[in-house]
Amino acid sequence: MDCSYFRERINEYVDGEMDYLQVAELQAHLSFCPDCALELAQTGELRGALADWGRLELAPPPGFAERVMAAVELEPAPGAPRTAGRLLDETLRKLDDRLGSISLPGGRTIPVKNVIGWGLATAAVVIGLGRRRERGSRELPL
Repeated sequence: MDCSYFRERINEYVDGEMDYLQVAELQAHLSFCPDCALELAQTGELRGALADWGRLELAPPPGFAERVMAAVELEPAPGAPRTAGRLLDETLRKLDDRLGSISLPGGRTIPVKNVIGWGLATAAVVIGLGRRRERGSRELPL
């Protein structure tokens, strides 16, 4: 039989959502298929660990409340004017979200706003050099 059929039903088995015939069919398959039996065991362990996780009492690390309160004090009050730096960060983040990025070889990316910025900077340099050349040709040598 095809194992994919049984692997898709392991969660139903663990959840108790199968009827008697489906359980018998799965158990018969598990009796001769070690791969599916291992997957059932791993699924059971994972489900047990997830169930225990909800019951664990987690204590915050020392100084956690103080660090949170210090960070809250640094946040501006709702409706308060934003600093230029924060406003610039938010604007650039929105620009990145809208324009996206360009994929490069090797899995790297470059934000489109950076490419536009480099293009504008290059254009400014070229225009500046052109103006400097024009001024130089108009000046008379002494």
